[in-house]
Amino acid sequence: MLSAMDLAPQTDFSLRKPLKFNVENAAFKRDPFPTLGAMRAAGPVIPIKFSFVGKVWVTTTHAATLGMVKDNELFVQEGRNAGKAGVAGMTWWMPKSIKLLANNMLLKDEPDHRRLRKLVDRAFQRRGVMDMRADIEALADKLLDEIQHEARPDLANDYSRRLPLEVICELLGIPDQDRKIFGEWSRMTASISGPFGLLRAMKPLSKMIAYVRVQINECRLHPRDGLISELVCAEDEGEKLDENELVAMVLLLLVAGFETTTHLINDSIIALEQNPAQKAFLLADPAARMERSVEELARFTTPVQLTKPRYVARDCTFFGQPLKRGDIIMAFLASANADPAEFNKPDTLDLERFPNPHLVFSSGIHFCLGMQLARVETQSALKQLYERFPNLEIIEPDRLVWMERLGFRGVTSLPVRLR
Repeated sequence: MLSAMDLAPQTDFSLRKPLKFNVENAAFKRDPFPTLGAMRAAGPVIPIKFSFVGKVWVTTTHAATLGMVKDNELFVQEGRNAGKAGVAGMTWWMPKSIKLLANNMLLKDEPDHRRLRKLVDRAFQRRGVMDMRADIEALADKLLDEIQHEARPDLANDYSRRLPLEVICELLGIPDQDRKIFGEWSRMTASISGPFGLLRAMKPLSKMIAYVRVQINECRLHPRDGLISELVCAEDEGEKLDENELVAMVLLLLVAGFETTTHLINDSIIALEQNPAQKAFLLADPAARMERSVEELARFTTPVQLTKPRYVARDCTFFGQPLKRGDIIMAFLASANADPAEFNKPDTLDLERFPNPHLVFSSGIHFCLGMQLARVETQSALKQLYERFPNLEIIEPDRLVWMERLGFRGVTSLPVRLR
């Protein structure tokens, strides 16, 4: 039986001649399925040019994407393992503060990845995510209380963003009085969408880094509740996180802990409102149907569309496509999750879909650390919202502004009538 590595190439693709698929504009974000279908028709591994990252290979099918994210020997994060310098996707001109953030486990190969992940896992697992459900639902209710009398509340910024931000600040142990400004810094740095956006984000990012260093020092002197303090104290077989690793890890947990969930909640609301029969099915028995429904909403919307870039560690043929050592490759999770070879009618929202082997949270050693938290937050957000406002309506749904940002699918605002 032939493996993916043995298949003959279907076409003569080259990184020098990337295919002209635009997966960053608002039209794609609004309805990605036609473009994703065309990409898969072109091949399981194709060349594309992205802003910021440049010319890269991307996987388009479920099989190729799963194969890539699980092979951490052939596809590596660190340039030194592929005859390159630095980290894949990080260009030489990027500011030091951005390069500091590359010192996190998502951008490390083994054995450093394992060392960092074990320390973070140990601290993270002390917080029982499933035990947090009641508190998350109570927080969702509190946020809904604040906006229920507004004529056109913005769910994106007043609900879907605030809920996971409050939760991750609580988990990290950010003092109450600092959370508003910390959230504003986070919002500004999370909206980076190009070189100019990167420059605009430098000031808030520098403030965040300085703030995190202060919090780390305070936790060393006076340990308190929260992941920052636990990461400071975390130790495994005599190894600890150094300060730069701590800063990078805290900022990773912050951004990954609220931004992706924000988009998942928003995208789920939009998908439900666009599919009233599926919404009615969920609301008929949310207690029994919510968990499976959120898995399908996650697959259908795939708010994080791409993985971080990786380097090809050696010359090879992968799913029929010759790759050279040092090439950059990314897994297109959104395309994998829309692959008809794996999912029946993938462009249809089916809340009863089972099994549902989506790759929303990736797979392999770099699978999402906070996936259970994201699930609980999204389930809680939808449950409380529709329990109180089952007849809500999106105001001007055809005029939603979709973010033109590589790798993310989300809206800038979500005005509604709560009715």
